[in-house]
Amino acid sequence: MKSPMKEPAWTIVLGGLFLSLALVLPLLFHALGLGSAFLPMFYPLVLGGFLLPWSVAVSLGIAAPLLSALLTGMPPFYPPIAPVMMVEGVVLALGPFIFYQKWRWNRWLALLITLGLDRLLLLGLVWVLAEWLRLPRLFITVSSVLRGLPGIIIMMVVLPPLIKELEKQINWHFATYLEKGREAIGLKK
Repeated sequence: MKSPMKEPAWTIVLGGLFLSLALVLPLLFHALGLGSAFLPMFYPLVLGGFLLPWSVAVSLGIAAPLLSALLTGMPPFYPPIAPVMMVEGVVLALGPFIFYQKWRWNRWLALLITLGLDRLLLLGLVWVLAEWLRLPRLFITVSSVLRGLPGIIIMMVVLPPLIKELEKQINWHFATYLEKGREAIGLKK
């Protein structure tokens, strides 16, 4: 059976769903003052990396922070949080794609390595930006990385089983879609 992720219609639907979630979840979390702790935009970006082709996942990783910044002002362009999140979005999309889809690592390890790389990238970017903005480097850098730990922990607990279930559901719906299509044009299994 052909993979649903090789079907343009499925990738468009899932990419659109993940983009919508990446725009709406931060609004809900920021309304409660929990955005930077729980990293709500990252959940759909990581899911995209696990479930979508790399080109769609990377586009999602760049477009979500950019559109959110343009539509809601969150994340802001200055201080340059939106550009940092766009770079993080690329890592959060490519990491799972490479480790899970290409190299076939298990979901947990792929997610752990991806999130670790993201935190290292954030550490480096904030270190450089803190100097440029003349902010206390060590404090800003460490607090930026540590602030997202609750979200990282939740992602590690919630996302791997969710990805497994989503893959199962997507494959089931795709098989049903193919079967109904064959029936509609008069082909047997």
